Amino acid sequence: MSRMFLSGTSTIAGLSRIAGLQQQWTNIPVRHLKVGPKGTYVAKMIPTLVKLESGKKYSWCLCGLSKKQPFCDGAHKKTEFKPVRFEVDKTKSYLMCRCKQTSNKPFCDMTHVKVMFQSFTGQLKTEPKS
Repeated sequence: MSRMFLSGTSTIAGLSRIAGLQQQWTNIPVRHLKVGPKGTYVAKMIPTLVKLESGKKYSWCLCGLSKKQPFCDGAHKKTEFKPVRFEVDKTKSYLMCRCKQTSNKPFCDMTHVKVMFQSFTGQLKTEPKS
């Protein structure tokens, strides 16, 4: 057992240091999302492989703010974007877009390669158009 837990004074000092750090961390943005050419946030620069079931209804996040990527969690409510509702004909794994710039919503069409290039060259913005 460490001395910090044996001594009351050390414990209080340790907790106040942690509280001070926690207060500083609250001002740091949790996510640093870029805005893609279509005006939506780029959730991730690469797609994800997801097993989808035939006949089941899904909601794909279009805004890019969902924390349950690639699916919607309701975060779009503060944006103009709505989720894309879809079903698949066959149960299998599909490559789902997470850059949100695809022309084949909700599936990946390799647009993320262009988005990565734009990100690395500083062409993507950090705020959506007003």
